[in-house]
Amino acid sequence: MEQYPNSYYVASLNKDKESFPSLNDELSCDLCVIGGGFTGLSTAIEAAKKGLNVILLEQNLIAWGASGRNGGQIWPDVAWGIDIIEKNYGINFAKQIWDISLNAVSLIDQRIEEFNIDCDKKNGGITAATSASKMKEYEKEMKYKFKTYGYDKLDILDKSEVKNEIGSSLYYGGVLDYGAGHLHPLKYAIGLMHVAQSLGVKMYENSSVEKINEDRNNVEVMLTSGKVKAKNIAICCNAYLEELNMNFKNRVMPCETYIVCTEHLNSSLQEHVLPNDYCVSDTNFDLNYYRLSASKRMIFGGAVGYSLKNVESLKKRTKRQLDKIFPQLSNLKIDYIWGGLIALTMNRVPDIGMESEKIFYAQGFSGHGVALTGMAGKILAESIVNGKTTELESFEKIKHRKFPGGRLFRMPLLVTISAMQRMADIFNV
Repeated sequence: MEQYPNSYYVASLNKDKESFPSLNDELSCDLCVIGGGFTGLSTAIEAAKKGLNVILLEQNLIAWGASGRNGGQIWPDVAWGIDIIEKNYGINFAKQIWDISLNAVSLIDQRIEEFNIDCDKKNGGITAATSASKMKEYEKEMKYKFKTYGYDKLDILDKSEVKNEIGSSLYYGGVLDYGAGHLHPLKYAIGLMHVAQSLGVKMYENSSVEKINEDRNNVEVMLTSGKVKAKNIAICCNAYLEELNMNFKNRVMPCETYIVCTEHLNSSLQEHVLPNDYCVSDTNFDLNYYRLSASKRMIFGGAVGYSLKNVESLKKRTKRQLDKIFPQLSNLKIDYIWGGLIALTMNRVPDIGMESEKIFYAQGFSGHGVALTGMAGKILAESIVNGKTTELESFEKIKHRKFPGGRLFRMPLLVTISAMQRMADIFNV
């Protein structure tokens, strides 16, 4: 049986998470959700609110994967960038996706308020420029976003202002987004779990799906020692979706990222390091992302790998980046370090759609899943109940290419590209 990683998030839960049984029976339902992370929980909640009989299956523990391990940052937009979507699909389509991303952020606040979820939510995030050229480029992009999309929650920060807000002299400026924010992701996921439970969703942990069979009337979800017959299913496995359906092979790239959490900052450090409690992401290709916890620990992540074998090097790289940005924190003890998988698509836009009339799916949130997964779940549930929504149709219009080379060559190719981008970051190209 898998256990949660030894993370700060697990250690700081208000109380132990309750357990759910494995499925060892044959059941039937309106909707079977596969995956117990943000996407699966959101889908289950929205479907149950609409009156569906819902069963949720998780192969490990609820929020065991990325939903319970991530950096906890909330950002409007998709990882690809709304400007790239506009260039490829036009302004009207880009505005549709932009509105969806804003609604995704709002949905988090709505759920926290409606269901009284205690998850240490804070508002505000800074994108910090690692070179003068990137600052100029990003400033131009933000001004365009304000003009074209009417987004008025942005302040441009110069070098001294970003130093005051972050407590680091490494950056050339930045953009403060008041619509961004951060939270304790595992607390939020457990909160959603309780909501789903209160709505009658039947949840099963340590219940691994082996096969999916579809006929004219139902979909059969076959487990190691059980079976669920459902009118519809929603596959919400993110980095693990291709294990259930070969049609999704090579459409996402699982990559590993690591986070360190320091001991508590003393009062003097708290005055100068992120004094306004904003989260930060920088403009590097393998970006650094960090924030303070509710208890004033530094939570810092960023090192990305694709081999799933270089754990120690990723840990060391993460600590080196922390010390580089915050030399004043270099003597702080690292109390926790953990890692996990995120799922990248080629274009960094979530892959959301229908595999058939009865099979719905969502994957590939590319590091922007805290907000977008919730909206993805809502979109899937509404499409299952009422027919395909305009939001689902929008995501289905976005073309998703497979990673080249299959399993043998896609990894070395991405490693090479990533290494080139890191060199560009080092030399401020």
